[in-house]
Amino acid sequence: MRKAAWITSVILGLSLILVALPALAQWGAVQSGADALKRSKEPKPADKPAQTKAYEGSVSMDDKVTGVSTAPVTYQNKARSFSYTIPAGWRLERGDPSGNEPIFMKPGTTCGFTMHINQMVPSFPRKSAVDAGYKQSMEEKTINKYMAVKRRNQGKDVIGWETIETAEKGSGGFQRIQWNCYDGQNYMYAFMAHCEPKDFNANRAQLQGIIDSIRFSK
Repeated sequence: MRKAAWITSVILGLSLILVALPALAQWGAVQSGADALKRSKEPKPADKPAQTKAYEGSVSMDDKVTGVSTAPVTYQNKARSFSYTIPAGWRLERGDPSGNEPIFMKPGTTCGFTMHINQMVPSFPRKSAVDAGYKQSMEEKTINKYMAVKRRNQGKDVIGWETIETAEKGSGGFQRIQWNCYDGQNYMYAFMAHCEPKDFNANRAQLQGIIDSIRFSK
């Protein structure tokens, strides 16, 4: 008798739980809706205007003072024998200017400059790589990816090609002036001066000037 009463009590308890669950769920939904409505009525902070950044890591595009050079600065790469000049009005954003992949920017604009250096194996066919890269870039010019493509060598050892992207088909919304080259020891270099299309025409000469300033020692 006691066992039967216990089983009946358990069944009744389970039934109450099953009946209560939908009600609890409904109450939770109602409560969530009430909370959402309450939040929607709360005053929101004034929206701040979106701030464009030249690239990840920019402190502030409005910062026109901190770290900005007042005269052109020439940097010498410690590991490889080349130098380059950054114009006045720019600053080092991050990285080592005498190493691999430093990032420079021109505050108040979306203009930037960086580089990538990579050592290839001794057997890497650098001349064939340059020929193939130049040929492909010339073909891509016909589909409006580039507005200009040219071979760009320096001395006997440094060989490469330069490209200038169009505003319509730039990389990730940026237009780049890029020099891809290899030296006599099979190091590959990608020098990139870039900005958003809206800043390109006004800063093109300065971006080109950075690329043109790169000098490899003999």
